[in-house]
Amino acid sequence: MPYDLLSGVRVVEASMYAFAPSAGAVLADWGADVIKVVPPGTLDPMNGNPIAGLPDREVGVAFMWEITNRGKRCVGVDQRTPDGQAVLATLVRSADVFITNLLPDARRRFRIDVDDLAAVRPGLVYARASGHGPRGPERDAGGFDHTDFWARTGMAQAASQVSDEFVPQPGPALGDLASGAFLAGGIAAALFRRERTGKGAVVDVSLLSSGLWMFSPGVVASQLYDIDAIPRNRHTALPNPFVAAYQTRDHRLVYLSGIQTEKHVVEFFQAVDRADVLTDPRFATAAARAANAPACIAVLDEIFAGQGLAYWAELLGRLATPWSLVQTAREAATDPQSRANSFVTTVKKESGEYPLVASPAQFDDTPPTLSPAPGHGEHTEDVLLEHGYTWDDILRLKESGAVL
Repeated sequence: MPYDLLSGVRVVEASMYAFAPSAGAVLADWGADVIKVVPPGTLDPMNGNPIAGLPDREVGVAFMWEITNRGKRCVGVDQRTPDGQAVLATLVRSADVFITNLLPDARRRFRIDVDDLAAVRPGLVYARASGHGPRGPERDAGGFDHTDFWARTGMAQAASQVSDEFVPQPGPALGDLASGAFLAGGIAAALFRRERTGKGAVVDVSLLSSGLWMFSPGVVASQLYDIDAIPRNRHTALPNPFVAAYQTRDHRLVYLSGIQTEKHVVEFFQAVDRADVLTDPRFATAAARAANAPACIAVLDEIFAGQGLAYWAELLGRLATPWSLVQTAREAATDPQSRANSFVTTVKKESGEYPLVASPAQFDDTPPTLSPAPGHGEHTEDVLLEHGYTWDDILRLKESGAVL
């Protein structure tokens, strides 16, 4: 079972792709009853294999759909038709939250804009996922995370400073999933206020606002210091030799995140039998190491290249120096710490078991339990029956194409 924090809260979600659906997935993780509304004849682009570059084989899991829609129920409703609009209004009438990523023109045409649904359900929490925000010259335009979250906010330019070419967003839906979590948090805050005051809310999160928040140190510093960006440096030009990645003899990267005291520096060089470095006036103090950072990095390069990863994992594990292996996604999925905390967990479905990453928040010292994503329109009949439709009503709606 999922958590019970939002038990009794009903969410209607009319959205596709990853941003808005991931907000619904987080709410489902927290115990909300999330009803996803999909167009009957059109599969969500995530309900397949939309990711380029993967091996050409069938794994039996539409993993992007599972990530963004686990724990939900799904109904097929054609919102272009009057009957479909009436069905959606009926669903919203019993809902606490409505989530959408539809653009303003579509919301108006489908009669699901804020005023439309507030008239149907006073006190509704209405959540909008957008590319650029609800105001300004681009308020009516769509967006994607690799443009608005990554490229537009300064993140891509910063990452590309240390490359010979533009660095694309590191993975699919990176900005979508972050923004979806922010939207889920905003919805939870709005529900809390409604519990106290009875007042509904309009909650807006955009890919652009999320990216700016994530990259806010660079954005703020650019304005204060009149610079384009906080400078980033290649390995040999890093200002702090102990905030860097070093390659081991077996070609793995070990990342040090900073030795904060002279005691830690002494402990490190003594542990690797290189106390002689501490007597070199170029490296004897923090100021000296900073002034001679390239030379210190060269020494550390040599030291780390002399031993394999197993050696370094054992040695660094004994020291106070914060460090990490630079892991692959495969290694992150089976990281003992991730598994011990159920950050990566297993979901069971008729077709078998498969991994999913849990949303980050955990409650009451209890690991989360995730359930599979629904099939396309899988719960249409059950949900309509719950909302007072008869079988005759459902058959008529099916025949007209208003529902799946």
